[in-house]
Amino acid sequence: MAGSSSFPLALTGIGLILAAMLAGPAFSPPEFDWLRHSTSEQAAQTQSGAWIMRAGFVAYGIGTALGALADWRTRPLVRAALLVFGIGLIGTAIWSNAPIVPDLPANLTEDFYHSVASGVVGTAFAGACAARLFTPGGGMRDGLSWAGLLIAVAIPLAMSAVPEYRGALQRGMFAFSFVFVLREFYGPER
Repeated sequence: MAGSSSFPLALTGIGLILAAMLAGPAFSPPEFDWLRHSTSEQAAQTQSGAWIMRAGFVAYGIGTALGALADWRTRPLVRAALLVFGIGLIGTAIWSNAPIVPDLPANLTEDFYHSVASGVVGTAFAGACAARLFTPGGGMRDGLSWAGLLIAVAIPLAMSAVPEYRGALQRGMFAFSFVFVLREFYGPER
């Protein structure tokens, strides 16, 4: 049951990042395309409306990290990976992607750190899925975790192969992470 404080923390973070994903494009520059541009590009340096997506990254990061800490005793390796996932999300807000708008100044060092933070997020998510499968309290028959591992590899590859749908693919990956995180912090078998 959702008796622990971890579920409302995660749910709040997810609600806020989802709101940023949905409402943020209305405040983005005209060049922004929801299907083509990633959430990182929605939150890009010196870009109008970028703060909305950055706030979403921070909210989801804090909600997941605090949820993991609040529920540490339940599958600690999964919680450790989710803590790193949350911290990585905060990092993606601190260091932003280069802007998509031509002629805006770009800090390429910041863009590099953003890429590192994004890599941490993806790796930590895959780690949480793997820990759920292969550590005590998990189970090899957990289809959601197997799907998470597959998604953590397949979607980034698909984003490279089909760049015109990078944004939609990445948002699908985020949607899956929402389901995984909420399942981790809710339910009788947590």
